[in-house]
Amino acid sequence: DKMCSTENLAIAIWQQLAPHLPESVQLHCIKLYETPRIYVEYFG
Repeated sequence: DKMCSTENLAIAIWQQLAPHLPESVQLHCIKLYETPRIYVEYFG
């Protein structure tokens, strides 16, 4: 089990989304906001 965090959530979203994109589409970044000034960016 992993700790629940915005960082882990961004990774999980990437892992769920990326395999379903067509080969012609490249996922660049997942950006999740906790507040207007606190966020995480994940670049795979």
